[in-house]
Amino acid sequence: MKKIFLSLAVVGIVMSSCTDNGRKVEANEAQAIEVVKSEATIELTSVGNGSHVDWRASHLGGAAPRFGKISLKSATVLVNDGEMTNATFVMDMAAFTVDNFGDDKKSQAELTGHLQSQDFFEIEKFPTTTFDLARINPTKTDGFNSEITGNLTIKGVTKSITFKANVSVTADKVSIVSEDFAVDRTDWGLLYNVEGTEGVPADYLIANDIGFTIDVNVSK
Repeated sequence: MKKIFLSLAVVGIVMSSCTDNGRKVEANEAQAIEVVKSEATIELTSVGNGSHVDWRASHLGGAAPRFGKISLKSATVLVNDGEMTNATFVMDMAAFTVDNFGDDKKSQAELTGHLQSQDFFEIEKFPTTTFDLARINPTKTDGFNSEITGNLTIKGVTKSITFKANVSVTADKVSIVSEDFAVDRTDWGLLYNVEGTEGVPADYLIANDIGFTIDVNVSK
């Protein structure tokens, strides 16, 4: 199988440190989520133009880097007393891009097809990935104003993650721009050509971590 098919090995979460794809974050058991809603709650559902999630991945040691974007299919954000209290973001796994091949459309199509296959996201069975906000805490760390914890669901597996972000809340719009963070795909059972797989040449092994950067805005 060509090396381009093996370029991305996707999501999960490990201990805090840095990788080629961002600061590693830890995967934990899914968090209980309390929905806060009253007559005064503001509900935002319109995903702004340009909202996306950047992804980054590579072979071992940062070789053969791959990257692109994942589009949001939908979002619902609840604002109470000027604060974001609940949010659900749905990512369309059939609408992501592979941007590292430049004008090489053949390689781009081959990698995209492989990522959508049973080896990775199996999008016919699991067409979306979701993130549900569990809590948000103020922080002043590394230039970010918030620490976000929520449940990330991929292929029916739900784990909680925590990452830093700058969050802006107004009466009619919420914007979130996160740090570059990395997760370990094996926590969600994504095991294709993982590090240490026996019988697979080292050049074909894919790093377990994948990086994400969130840049979204949602309005009325």
